[in-house]
Amino acid sequence: MQVSVEKISSIECRLTIVVPADQVEQAYERQLRQFANRANIKGFRAGSPALISYIRKQHDKEVRHEAFGEVMEKSFAEAVKEKNLRPVSQPRVEPKTPLANQPFEFVASFEVIPEIEAVHCKIDNLEKLVVDVTADDVERVIEQLRKQHTKWTVVNRPAQEKDRVVVDYYAIFDGKSEIENKIQNFPLELGSKVMLPGFEEGLIGATAGDEKTLNLSFPADFGVAERAGKPVDFVVQVKQVYEADMPALEEQFAQKLGVTSIEELKSQVKQSLEQERDRLVKEKFKEQVFRHLLEQNPIEVPKALVHQEADRIHDEVYQHQHDHHQHSESEMTMFNELAKKRVTLGLLMAEYAKTANIQLDVERVKQRIQEIASAYEQPQEVIKWLSSPENRRGLEGQVMEDQAMDKLMEGIPTTDKTMSYAELKGIRI
Repeated sequence: MQVSVEKISSIECRLTIVVPADQVEQAYERQLRQFANRANIKGFRAGSPALISYIRKQHDKEVRHEAFGEVMEKSFAEAVKEKNLRPVSQPRVEPKTPLANQPFEFVASFEVIPEIEAVHCKIDNLEKLVVDVTADDVERVIEQLRKQHTKWTVVNRPAQEKDRVVVDYYAIFDGKSEIENKIQNFPLELGSKVMLPGFEEGLIGATAGDEKTLNLSFPADFGVAERAGKPVDFVVQVKQVYEADMPALEEQFAQKLGVTSIEELKSQVKQSLEQERDRLVKEKFKEQVFRHLLEQNPIEVPKALVHQEADRIHDEVYQHQHDHHQHSESEMTMFNELAKKRVTLGLLMAEYAKTANIQLDVERVKQRIQEIASAYEQPQEVIKWLSSPENRRGLEGQVMEDQAMDKLMEGIPTTDKTMSYAELKGIRI
């Protein structure tokens, strides 16, 4: 087999592969026997010489098509291994017109992992967040737990702060109705601040059956650039108003949550918040490093990897959403941009780990598994699930990234910045 490699770009290769005629004929004979073994033709015994002869005469074209497919698949895999290439996309195959008893030639184009000569990361200083979990933070979470266990009763009166309303609504943006994307039966607690500023306030005083048009504006920092800072109207139909009956903060409530006392509940909540704080502080720290890596290491990334990652991001964002509305072009652009960053960082961190000769810390992987499992009621089942080869590979990748990050950070000075837990979480108080 002859193989020649052409580098089209840093992320795309083209292989020209020539397969000897005898290998093509061997593949043809194999496919012929397989056809004969599978065939059920009246008057012929499966696999018999007579049936093989019949198929050779009557179905030569189909058999050769399968044979060429087998040859291309097998020889492509061998060529990639021989040339030490790392394909990340399915090859686009262009076979030359085959001639009888002649070598078979085809061209395969595909994307590859780019070669990165060195990973640069010069950082003068990093900001390190210092965040205390306070009693107010704990109380806020406990209040949320009480809300989650609230019983709601339908009331026949105007809606007040802290009531729940069930609404249908749709937007009118830039003069165009978006009624086709109408949200139905949406439960909304007035005062929760989950909607645009003015939305919840505009429903205070509404009663079941009311229809209101709210004249609002998207925030200047709204995630969809084409709408940021621009006016929007919402047509809202109020279907029901509910009054809250929140459980009192007493031992009975704590026991319902599986703890013996209010003090134990507060202790567990604080511990959980501190774990979340540590995770977020670490993430914010890494974001700074990643920004420097991206600025100092512009590389091309394979489109196939970006598309795969964009699909994963889409699934993450909409996994709990049951209405499959059409995503706007700006949303898809946002997914692709984030996916490109993730792929770029993954390639850079992997190359840095390889260059720095970082070996996977197996004990750290075990510790990560234990940490995750400890948050569940049946930790042994979770440990078993996380220890499967597929799930373990994902954790090993996270640990390797952490190890590479630790190495990358050696000797870089930091400056402390104090921040509240609410600011860290982006909670609107």
